[in-house]
Amino acid sequence: MRDLRGGQAIASGEPLDDGENRIFATGELLDGVYEIIKLLGRGGMGQVFEAHDHLLNRRVAIKAAWPNPLTPPLRNEARALAAFQHPSLVSVHTLGEHRGIDYLVMERVYGVSLTKHAETRWGSGEPFSVSEVVQILLPAAEGLSVVHRAGLVHRDIKPDNVMLTPVHRVVLMDFGLVLPEFDVNGKQRVAGSPPYMAPEALFNTAAPGSGHLVDIFALGVLAYELLTGSRPYDGITIREVVTAHERGQPVALAELRPDCPLAMCQLVHEMLSPNPQIRNQSAEAVAWQLRAVLDERPRSQDPKEPSRKVPSVLIVDDDVDLAKILTFYVRQILGPTAIRVAHDGEEALSEVQNEEPDVMLLDLHMPRMNGVELCMQLRGEGLAQSCSIISVSAGAQEHDVQLLHQLGIHHFVEKGSNLRERLRTVIAEACGDQVLAND
Repeated sequence: MRDLRGGQAIASGEPLDDGENRIFATGELLDGVYEIIKLLGRGGMGQVFEAHDHLLNRRVAIKAAWPNPLTPPLRNEARALAAFQHPSLVSVHTLGEHRGIDYLVMERVYGVSLTKHAETRWGSGEPFSVSEVVQILLPAAEGLSVVHRAGLVHRDIKPDNVMLTPVHRVVLMDFGLVLPEFDVNGKQRVAGSPPYMAPEALFNTAAPGSGHLVDIFALGVLAYELLTGSRPYDGITIREVVTAHERGQPVALAELRPDCPLAMCQLVHEMLSPNPQIRNQSAEAVAWQLRAVLDERPRSQDPKEPSRKVPSVLIVDDDVDLAKILTFYVRQILGPTAIRVAHDGEEALSEVQNEEPDVMLLDLHMPRMNGVELCMQLRGEGLAQSCSIISVSAGAQEHDVQLLHQLGIHHFVEKGSNLRERLRTVIAEACGDQVLAND
C-alpha cells in the first residue's frame, strides 16, 4: 500500500494509544475550563488533544507545543488562524498557557485525514475520479486563497494536513509553519515535508513575496498524487527529493490518466513547474481553473457527422492568471481548440504574422503596445482580415470603442462576473453558433 504521509501527522480524526510521552494527561484540567479527553495526533512540534469545554459545554481541539526554542511560537499559528473565517480553515477559540506550556483551543473537526482516506481507496483498488480530486482540491485552493490574501503562507500542504469531514467539508490543518510571505526567503531555515516542497523551498531560495507559489506547488503535488497514486518527486529525505527533481519532469499526467481532461492535465503541469514564474500565480486562479474542469462535460461526436476544423484562438492579455482562465473558458465553449497566448501587443503582432488566428480575445489595456494600437497595426499591415477580434477588457473608454468600431471591431466583453456566459454569447455572435461545442 502506498505511504502517503511524507511526514508525521499532527492532527487526526481518531485517538492514538496512550502509551507514549504526552504533554497533557487524560483528565487534566486546563485553566479550570478545558478537560483533556484523549490524544488525537502528534508531530515534531507538538500534540493535539480532544478536550471538553466545561464553560460552553462543547468539544474542542487543543494543540500544545513542545517546549523548544527552535519551534515557531504557537501564538504565530493562533494569530494566523484567528484572522480567517472560511469553511476550509479551522476556527480558533482562544490561546492559553498551562504549566508554562502554550496551548491553542480550536474547533474540533470530525473526520479523517486525506492520508487515511486515500490509503483506504487505493487499498481497495479504487482510484479517485477526476471529479473527486477536483472536489477535494477546489475548497483547499479556496482556503489557501484566503490565507495568501492575508499575506501568509502555509508551507506544509500535504495529505496529513487535509481533513475530510462526513458532511463533505475539506479543511486545511496545521498552520504550525505559517509565515508572513515577505519572510519566506533564504533567512529562514528549510521547513516542510520534502516530497511536497517546491525547488525554491528545498534550496531555500524563495524570493520575498513569492512564498504563496510554494503552496501552489504543494497543491500540484497533491493533485498528481491523488490522480496517479504516486508522488511526482518522491523521497523521504530532502536529498532524495532533490535527486528526484534533478532527474527531470515526472511522467506526464495524461500518460498515467488518459481519462483526465486536457484542462486538468495542463493545470497540474503548470502547478508543478520548477520555475515559480511559470506556475499559476495565485490560489484564486487555481480555484477558477478547477471550477472550469468541474463544469466541463464529456463531449462525443457522432461518427456520421463530418469532422470540423479545429479553430485557432489567440488570447492577448497581460494578466497571466486571467489569460489562463480565458484559455479554460475557450476550450469549454469551442471544444478542441488550438490556443496561443500573448501578453502584450508586440508579442501578439508577432504571433499573427506567423499564423493568423480565427478568433482573437484582446485586452485593450496592456504595457508597450496596447490593444487599440495593435488593431491599428494589424489593419495597417492588412493582417487578420478574416479574424474575429473580440475585445475582452474592463471599462473600455468611449473613444477607444469608437476607434475600434472604425477599425471594424464590434464585439466587446467586459471583464467581471459571468465572464464565461458573456464570452460564449459574443463568440456565437461573432463566429456563428455552429462553432460552439455541444453543452
